[in-house]
Amino acid sequence: MPASRAYWKGYLKLSFVSCPIALYPATSPAERVAFRQVNRRTGHRLSHKLVDSVTGEAVDASNKGRGYEVGENEFMLVEDRDLERARSERPPPGSVELAQSPHRESPPMAPAEPNEQDEQETANDDNDEQDVEPDEIAPVQGPQNTHTIEIEHFLPVGQIDARYFEKPYYIVPREEIGHESFAVIRDAISREDVAGLGRIVLSSRERPFLIEPMGAGLCGVTLRFAHEVRGEADYFSDIPQMKLPTEMMKLARHIIRTKSAVFDPAMLEDHYRSALLRILRKKQAKRPPDAPAVKPSRENVISLMDALRRSIAAERPAKSMPGAAGKNRSRKGPRSPQAHGAIKKRRPVRQG
Repeated sequence: MPASRAYWKGYLKLSFVSCPIALYPATSPAERVAFRQVNRRTGHRLSHKLVDSVTGEAVDASNKGRGYEVGENEFMLVEDRDLERARSERPPPGSVELAQSPHRESPPMAPAEPNEQDEQETANDDNDEQDVEPDEIAPVQGPQNTHTIEIEHFLPVGQIDARYFEKPYYIVPREEIGHESFAVIRDAISREDVAGLGRIVLSSRERPFLIEPMGAGLCGVTLRFAHEVRGEADYFSDIPQMKLPTEMMKLARHIIRTKSAVFDPAMLEDHYRSALLRILRKKQAKRPPDAPAVKPSRENVISLMDALRRSIAAERPAKSMPGAAGKNRSRKGPRSPQAHGAIKKRRPVRQG
């Protein structure tokens, strides 16, 4: 069984055949080198506060809401009921006719210029590496989660291009009783050389889900929606058609053949990350060793005991003080006869 914890548990359904399954992320963000914003002077981590961008006043979390930008520094408030209504109006699975491409409806405001969008995306990427507080807006009830992936369509393998791929998952049978039904679905998809397309609810958000056989299991990939992928015609339409010299094409094809290879995951090494880790390790080795943890000391206890002893000693009258011996003796019990006689012997004789 996988060592990591299952990210999602539910059922995979093909018509009347269903089996319990579990999803495990096929990628790990834990290997990413991330940084936090800190105070250069103290080294402490910095926290973020909500501040009104116009007035500069601090904003309480209870006054934070959702806003859709409709103009320069102008936002339209979006309430929870608006989101609930949008989710309730979606058609049921499999009811949309796919004879033509889905209609792309423009949002109320035209999107920013490409350069502005690129700058915003770059800023968002930078924020991912920094210390950005999560959105604290109260969550809204998402689409109904039946914990079931129902395969709605089957597509030829390789028909969906890489632009739509988002995040991969491993799909494994969750219980021994589901092994046979899992194998039926896996082998049937494999022999037909197709991929299954369904939908899944992850983190209160519904996403398209592509399922393909992989070894003894299945691989599932969340897909981007159609409106999230830009059309290539907007970028390639201005590229002119050219007639290239035959010799130039032969040379280019020869270079391609000499560099042909079989894919190896080692080809995807992140050289920047590897170099950065080496630098960080060397820098950490030069740091002074951490001070040992402070253990509870008995110094305060000893000092307290000394202070108590000194206090008791100070309360006792000194023996050298006049009349101190008599006072001390007067506080004690009756004297012994020997002590009484000794005192009488030292008493001076009266003179007539």
